[in-house]
Amino acid sequence: MTYQIYKEQADSGQPIYIYENNEIKVPLNSRYSPEKEAQRFLKKICNIKRHFVILIGFGNGSLLNCLVESNVLEQNVHYFFIEPFSEIELSSKHCSLIKEHNKLSFVKFADFSAMTVAKYLSKFSSVPVSIHVHPNYLKANQSMIKDCLKVIQEGIETKQIFNNTEMQFALDWIIEPLKNTEHIPNSINLKKLKGKFQGERAILIAAGPSLQDDIDFLKKNQNSFHLFSVGSALRALLTNGINPDYTLSIDASDRNFETHFKGLNYNGTLVYETMSNSKIQDGHSGSLIVSKSSADHVTSQFFNDLFTFSQSSPSVAVYALQVIVYLGFSEIYLVGQDLALVNGNYYSEGIKHHEGMTDLKNELWVKNNEGDLVGTTRSLKIFLDTFEALIKTLPESITIYNLSRYGAKIEGTTYISSNMIEPSHKKTNMFDKNTVHPSSSLTVTDFLEKLDLLRKEVNEASRKLNRYISVGLVSSVDMKKVVKGFHKVTKHKILEEVILSRLTFMFDNIINKFVYFDEKAKYISDDLLLLVNELNHFYELIEKYINSLLVDERITKYK
Repeated sequence: MTYQIYKEQADSGQPIYIYENNEIKVPLNSRYSPEKEAQRFLKKICNIKRHFVILIGFGNGSLLNCLVESNVLEQNVHYFFIEPFSEIELSSKHCSLIKEHNKLSFVKFADFSAMTVAKYLSKFSSVPVSIHVHPNYLKANQSMIKDCLKVIQEGIETKQIFNNTEMQFALDWIIEPLKNTEHIPNSINLKKLKGKFQGERAILIAAGPSLQDDIDFLKKNQNSFHLFSVGSALRALLTNGINPDYTLSIDASDRNFETHFKGLNYNGTLVYETMSNSKIQDGHSGSLIVSKSSADHVTSQFFNDLFTFSQSSPSVAVYALQVIVYLGFSEIYLVGQDLALVNGNYYSEGIKHHEGMTDLKNELWVKNNEGDLVGTTRSLKIFLDTFEALIKTLPESITIYNLSRYGAKIEGTTYISSNMIEPSHKKTNMFDKNTVHPSSSLTVTDFLEKLDLLRKEVNEASRKLNRYISVGLVSSVDMKKVVKGFHKVTKHKILEEVILSRLTFMFDNIINKFVYFDEKAKYISDDLLLLVNELNHFYELIEKYINSLLVDERITKYK
């Protein structure tokens, strides 16, 4: 449905936006007094406290003006404005207001994604969420409001996927970086290779269903491009006589090694992040290039000069694109990057499946390069959103072509058929193979001893808290002792730098209960007892996590 948005003047003299299509004409703010309308809106939410408040419909900004001048602003944790219509512009005054107040955020729907929602839900974990829609927007275009709500729902589901992933890899994301400290001294720091392939052409090879369609193209053009393969595609490529120049790995799981790398004879260059499963690096006979994962807070205890991409990679294909761009390639072709269940398939023929990749169902629908809808999973949609977000940050001088005709359309790429690509000869680039040197004398054994010391002090602090809990009474004097014990525990740098960076949703749930605890002039014993219980839960979680790490058989050799 086509529409137009234009400005008129309210009776109060303020400019307002009018939404009009061939059926209706709706002012997005009151024609009489947008200010009074905003005040009435705030009255409806004035009883909400300590919430993360999502407001759909910004209009001329009257609601923002009233919000910052009222007491309602301080009642809640954060206010997140979503403007469905791209035609509505923020004034310089409103931009300044949002920048000045750390409780305010704004996004237009065109820039709004499930990843955005998940980021805010992570930041305000445990904080209740309330969603409010400006009533005039409901009158104007219910379909766009439904789209906003759909993205919010996808964001909630995305956050749950992240939580599940953190739980699944809670131990791996500390243990594998520890084990990889053995391989890093034999690896080239990616930092040393920036721009080494300026102006060259690269193919990013993923393992999606369309990979099979382009196997012959890859065979014929191995010498025309630098081939970068994700780990899951490697087995199929080698089986077909294609030896990629580079293979990339970020996954910490044993399942990744067992399914995609075990038993392969690959002697090309392995590019890995520090949380990659160490068995992959153990068995590799070729060169190694390393970068530190932005989610890895262990490796920097030993090596502080490794290159780290600012944006974390939820998939190895995202990491591959980051690496290719960093190396200086300006013309990039995507093969097998379907990000959809083409004909119901997740992987191409010849790709070894693990049990998690069977019987997948369409959970969402996206457009393909033919303009038709194709089914995908929530996880693949996250990868698609992240891939597109990364492309938006790249220089305009970089051109990306997508060879997948029936996979998801990736914004920022151009579809091209393989028979339209001209061959050429790739240059053989020699680069400095100096490897990485440790920046600390710390050993893995030292690191584990630090963990054990923290565990013992947390156990002692928890034991003292349990005395108050069993009695059911906490005085202000007791609370001073509790705080003193907490300060003793938090003096361990490893707590903040390593432990709290894992299982973030669980730790943040507890921490935010302290940060946003109801402010009172005077706290009674029951208030203090509630805080003590939460702190004890925090201690118990830390102790349980460290215990699980210390007894893991993968690191027994370091003790």
